[in-house]
Amino acid sequence: MKENINFLYCFDSNYNIQAFTSMISLLENTSKNINIYVIHSEDNFNSKVPKEILHHEKLSSLISYKFNDYKHEFPNIKNVHISVATYFRLFIKNYLPKNKKVFVFLDPDVVCVQDPINEIQDTIKKLNSTEFTIAARTEHISGVKRINVDDKYFNAGVMVIDFEKWQKKDFHEQLIDKLNDLKNNIVQWDQDVLNSMLNGSYLELGEVLNFKAATKINKKSKAEVIFVHYMGSHKPWLTSGMFQEDANFYHSNFRSISKDSFHIEHKWRVRSLIDFLIAIFTFKIFRLNKPLIFMFEFVISFLKDKK
Repeated sequence: MKENINFLYCFDSNYNIQAFTSMISLLENTSKNINIYVIHSEDNFNSKVPKEILHHEKLSSLISYKFNDYKHEFPNIKNVHISVATYFRLFIKNYLPKNKKVFVFLDPDVVCVQDPINEIQDTIKKLNSTEFTIAARTEHISGVKRINVDDKYFNAGVMVIDFEKWQKKDFHEQLIDKLNDLKNNIVQWDQDVLNSMLNGSYLELGEVLNFKAATKINKKSKAEVIFVHYMGSHKPWLTSGMFQEDANFYHSNFRSISKDSFHIEHKWRVRSLIDFLIAIFTFKIFRLNKPLIFMFEFVISFLKDKK
């Protein structure tokens, strides 16, 4: 019998809701039982996981680890809405079981919309037949001189990782060296570190496994999408991204773990209110499922969130 596919998340308490939404979407769509591994900022993480996830019939195990590698310097996290958690991925060797062969890494802002098993298994087979350690989707094909990348640059939000090769090739040590070498040249956090070390040496991941939300493609191609990735600043829990067509995938899964119909955060309160009013007057609000409930929940959340 084949081993369950191992999924990996790395995040802190700021992204708990997003990660739970991602997890339930995965469990609701997978055709096979899966294991979920989490590297988190807190040691009592499992106690916060919704019962809908912990008791899901497709979940074989959920194992979490508290991140403790804070002795390193983590560039470009001051005065930005990014925490040290973005660097957790570089330290997976210190936490994950050494005997596990492959992990599928997912950012917390990735939602599963249909069964990923066959596509992932095919990717694992391809990865096994090459010398590559990871499979990832190319974000752009031009080099990035500031981090010494000559060729293509990948998005690290979804990666299939050959953990056996990761350990044999001493990726951990190389990544830490690269982190220290790049320092102030880092803009895209650990994604820059990974790209700088690999310098284009990775297996190309199919777009359906890391599909950028709000991307316009034909309906046939969109029907094949497996993972929707809400990359960039227009997140579906913010009004700047709430009214994009793909946002409904996020909120429909959020409802499975919450008594509310919408996950709403106000990163910039004034901007949030302006976007809300624009959506009403331009009728974009009707792109949402349950628009009237959204208006009610928006007002309630806005009045509560006066930080």
